[in-house]
Amino acid sequence: MTQPFDVDSFIRSRKQTRVVSDLLKAQAADYLTTLAPLVRPQPLFGEYLQGAPRGSGRETQHHFKEFRTLFDKHAALRPFNLMNELEVPLNIINSTPELFPLEYDHTLPGGNTVRVTSPARWVVGYSSFDLSRFRQVIRDPNRSGSELHRFVVHYLMLFHCFSRAGGLGRLFQGLRFTIGFQQLDDFGELPFCVISSPVASTLPSDEVIRHSTEISGSRSFEELISEDAINAMQDNLREQLIKAVNASPSA
Repeated sequence: MTQPFDVDSFIRSRKQTRVVSDLLKAQAADYLTTLAPLVRPQPLFGEYLQGAPRGSGRETQHHFKEFRTLFDKHAALRPFNLMNELEVPLNIINSTPELFPLEYDHTLPGGNTVRVTSPARWVVGYSSFDLSRFRQVIRDPNRSGSELHRFVVHYLMLFHCFSRAGGLGRLFQGLRFTIGFQQLDDFGELPFCVISSPVASTLPSDEVIRHSTEISGSRSFEELISEDAINAMQDNLREQLIKAVNASPSA
């Protein structure tokens, strides 16, 4: 038998999720700002970037060749279909990292699609290159090719810098957050950098989602963070210490 939709309980869950998500995002953004110098493109690309100082020849040439290969691999594919080549020096307008909502599609029984937002995971992009605007440009049949080109270049540049930053993942893991790379709905095979919090968020039943979207009149939904998920948070350092103590010879 299907449980009735408890509006009051759902509202409490939504409020709790928003409070926890805001705290987690603020902490993740603070860590990202502090560690941003480790992933700046200027030291990697040197003179291949407009306005950047000259770098070490072989190293900067190596990074540019890798980036050009990465761009050629993705730019011509759907949904971008870009035909123009990279211009040197590269014009990276803004290299300050920022967190944007991670969204994906969820199909309900009957075929209706809901756009879901995660309150515990965020896509890393550069300021001035909002992910929602990137999505709008892709969907616009009258889009500007140059604007689309700038978006693809900047998100690939961020992916290159983050994926080449040795030790960055371990640093974030020590801070209880994790960094990974994945593809997102609407962007084909383009790789994105995603930061995940130590607290898991989940989708409730399709029936709850259906009731919520019908009441709100919206085709969007946010995953929920439960108290159980908060209580289940893992402390890797604590677990390592306990394991070490248990494995030590007894007196």
